Amino acid sequence: MGALAQAGRDYRAQQEITLLDGRLTVTLPEGARAEARNQSLMGVAGSGQAETRVLFDLDGERLVLLASELFRVVDGELRSSIEAVAQKWELPAGQRLEPIEAGAETVAYGYFPLDSRRQAVPIADAFVRTADFAVVRVQLFVSPNAADDREGLTELASQVLRTVRPGERSLRAAAGERRLVDLGGETILTAHVPDRWVAYQEPGLSFVVLRLFRLTPLGGPFASVTLYRGSAPSLVHGRFPADAVTRSGGRLLGLPTDWVHVHTGIGGTSAVHVREALVEDGSGQFVHALAETDEPFFEPEIDEILGSIARVRAE
Repeated sequence: MGALAQAGRDYRAQQEITLLDGRLTVTLPEGARAEARNQSLMGVAGSGQAETRVLFDLDGERLVLLASELFRVVDGELRSSIEAVAQKWELPAGQRLEPIEAGAETVAYGYFPLDSRRQAVPIADAFVRTADFAVVRVQLFVSPNAADDREGLTELASQVLRTVRPGERSLRAAAGERRLVDLGGETILTAHVPDRWVAYQEPGLSFVVLRLFRLTPLGGPFASVTLYRGSAPSLVHGRFPADAVTRSGGRLLGLPTDWVHVHTGIGGTSAVHVREALVEDGSGQFVHALAETDEPFFEPEIDEILGSIARVRAE
């Protein structure tokens, strides 16, 4: 019997840890710690509002809890909505999902049998509905050397998920201004969003990114806008076939520029419209705006956001 499996059978909820900057809390054994993933040289430091990674090490074995904000909502019956999504997952041959006990407003599954070939072995997957009807995903993984006692790990997962509680922070989804702040803390760009759009920022080593997401039903359509300011933007349309790309004249930050459009999967069930534009913003800096959606209904909202992007002038 492994150390983590034994900890599941003799669970001690000792240390409360905040998830997603206050969206949830979880109570784990003493020694658990929140630790973000490593930031790559050209990547961003993950926002605590979008992801929290928690580690718990015991006798050479490791448990990893990963909480992710999905920016999705479930207004109706929770279990049936989660089941409809989980049924579409592609699992390894012979593996299945089985419901496991968890806390209130939580639907959780265990993986049977475990796929111990992976570096991080999934043991459970849960969806937690918050007071604002948004859904947070909480995944549990163990190191391969801990994966020899499925029953004990199932109990561990269930005990952990029973301690998940709502936090004090709700998603800020009312219409209004959202700000992009530079690495020194000064606001440099603003955008106005309609109702039900949520924002968070991610810093890079020499750039900043503002991400905007439309709250939509779990398993339904999506819409997002990403706003980058830095010296090395990365345009995405070059990754697509030339016959999927078109251009239209337009403006960004009041400056003339081409908007580049990519339409993928036209005529299919996964048609996506991607559009982006790039302008220089002085001192070797660029502003790159990128929008994506698979639902034409959201196009006017995206138009409104992109048209509202403005510089903040120093007084």
